[in-house]
Amino acid sequence: MKPLFKRVTDTLSKWYLAIASILLVCFLNALLIHLFHLQIHQRGMQFVQQVSLLSEAERTDDKLDILARQFNLQFVSFGTKPSSNIKNLDTFEFAGSTIYVQHPKVLREYASTLLMFNLLFIGLIVFGYRWWLIYRVRPKPFLRQPQKSLPIERENVLPSIQQPRSTDENSFSIFALIKWSYHLEEGIDAQQHFAIQFHKHFSKYAKCSVKYLNSGALAVTIEQVAWGDVSAVSKKMHEVVYQILFAIRGDLSRKVVKLGACYYQSKCDQTQVYQLARSALSVATNNVWQHIHLTPLNKTHEISMQNSESDFIKYIENGQFILFFQPLFCFATQEITQSEALLRVRHEKLGLIAAKQFVPQLHSKESLWTLDTFIVEHTFKVLSKDKSHLLASVNIHTINWCDPKFANWLLEKLAQSQLAKRVLFEMTLDDFCQQRVLLEDIVLRLETVGTGLVLDQVSESFNVKDLKQVQCIKALKLSFDLVHNIDESHAQQKIVRHIVRQGKQLGLPVYAVGVETQTELQCLQRLGVKGAQGYYFSEPLQQLELAGY
Repeated sequence: MKPLFKRVTDTLSKWYLAIASILLVCFLNALLIHLFHLQIHQRGMQFVQQVSLLSEAERTDDKLDILARQFNLQFVSFGTKPSSNIKNLDTFEFAGSTIYVQHPKVLREYASTLLMFNLLFIGLIVFGYRWWLIYRVRPKPFLRQPQKSLPIERENVLPSIQQPRSTDENSFSIFALIKWSYHLEEGIDAQQHFAIQFHKHFSKYAKCSVKYLNSGALAVTIEQVAWGDVSAVSKKMHEVVYQILFAIRGDLSRKVVKLGACYYQSKCDQTQVYQLARSALSVATNNVWQHIHLTPLNKTHEISMQNSESDFIKYIENGQFILFFQPLFCFATQEITQSEALLRVRHEKLGLIAAKQFVPQLHSKESLWTLDTFIVEHTFKVLSKDKSHLLASVNIHTINWCDPKFANWLLEKLAQSQLAKRVLFEMTLDDFCQQRVLLEDIVLRLETVGTGLVLDQVSESFNVKDLKQVQCIKALKLSFDLVHNIDESHAQQKIVRHIVRQGKQLGLPVYAVGVETQTELQCLQRLGVKGAQGYYFSEPLQQLELAGY
C-alpha cells in the first residue's frame, strides 16, 4: 500500500509542478503584454505632445499621419469618431478635441522580445527543477547520537588481552571512476603522478588505492569513510584531479572532469560495485551541469534490484533505455569487424543500469520476451540506418531460444528487414550444449536464412564433436574471467591456448572480451586469439537510437 501511495503522491506532485509552472509562465506573459501596452500608450502621449506644438493650419490629416508614423502609430481621425470596425484603437483628448490613432498588435510588434523572455522563463524553471532533484537526493550529514558517559570502574588488575575494535557500521568504502576530456602528454607518468597526489590529500584514511586505466580513466578506492563524509570526499577527489590537470593546462574548466562513484560497505559484490560506478560515470558524463554522481550499493539497493522486474520492463516498454554498440577489433586487419549490442536501462531510483545487472532478476517468460524483442527491433533499426555494412551481434536469452513462438517471430523479422547477412546472435556455450536438442530446429532455420550464432562465455575446453556439424556457428568468445589478468596466470594461458586449438579444428575464430590492459592484449595475440573487444580500445559506441533519455 505504501509504494502505491508514494507513486500516487509523486505523480500528483509532478502534475502540480507542471501546472504551477504553466500558470507562472502565463502570468509573466500577461505582465509583459501589459507593460508593452503601457509603452505603446506612452508613445501615443508623445505623439499628442508633438501635435500640441503644431498650429491649427498645420494640423492636417497628412501632416498628422506622417507624425504618427514616427512613433510607429497610424493616424485615424482628428475630432471625428471613426467606425467601430477599427481594432487596436487608442483615444487621446487634446484642447477639447479627440485624436484617434491605431497601434499595431502587441504580439506582432514584440514577438521576438516575448519569445526571448519565454525561453528565459522556461530555462529558469527547468534549471530550478533540476537543482531541486539534485538537492533532494543529496547525502544527509551523519549525526551521532550523544551517548551518556558511563562511570569508569578502576581495577587493580590490568586486562591481559585487549578487545578487538568492532567494525563501524557507519563506515563506507568509495570506488570512483574519474575521466576527463584531455589527453595527457606522453612524458607524464600518470599512474605515479596521480597516486602521489591522492596519497598526499587522503592520507588520513585507512587505504587509498589509485590505478590509471588504459582507457584514460582513473580508478580510486578509499576505505573507512564516514557516511556524512561520502559526498565531501567525492567532491574532494574531483577537485584534486581538476587541480592536477589545471597545473598542466591552465585553460581547463571543472566541467572537463567527470566522476562516477559507488559507495558501499564490506562484503559487497565487487562486480556490482564496478558496474554501478561505470553507470554513475555515464550519468555524470551525459549531464551538462552535474559533474559528480554517487550511487549506493547496500541492502536497499539489492532489495530494489530484486523487486524491480516489473519496473525494468515498464522502463523498456516506455523506451527509457540506451542501446550501445561495443566494437570488436580484428588483430590482422586492425579494423572493426563487428560490434556487440549492449543495453542500458535508465532506472528512476538506481540510475543507468547495465543489462547484466537486472537480467538475472527477470524470471517470467513475458518479461524476457519483451526484453529480447525490444533489443532485436532497435538493433535492426540501427543497422538499417547504418551504411557501413558492419556485422552486429545481439544477446538473446536461452528461454527465448527454446520457444518456437520466438523463433518464428525472429525469422519473420529477419525476412522483413533483410538484415540476415549483417546480424549475429550470441548464446553461451553451456546453454547451447545443454539445450542442443531443443535448439536443432532454430539452428537449421538460421542456417537457411544465412545468419549465424556466436558462442560466448567460453571458459574451458569443450568437446569438438558437439559443434562439428553445426554450420551456423561463426565464432567463439572467451569469458571475461578467463581474459582478466591472463598475462599473470599460466593456467589461464594454457586453457586459452587449448580453446584456440579447438577453434582451428572447427574453422572458427576465437575472440576475447573485456580486454583492459596492453599486457593482456599482447598475451592474447601470442596465444592465437583473432580479435578482442573491451575498454582498452574504446568506450561503447553510442548510436543515435536514444529513446526517452
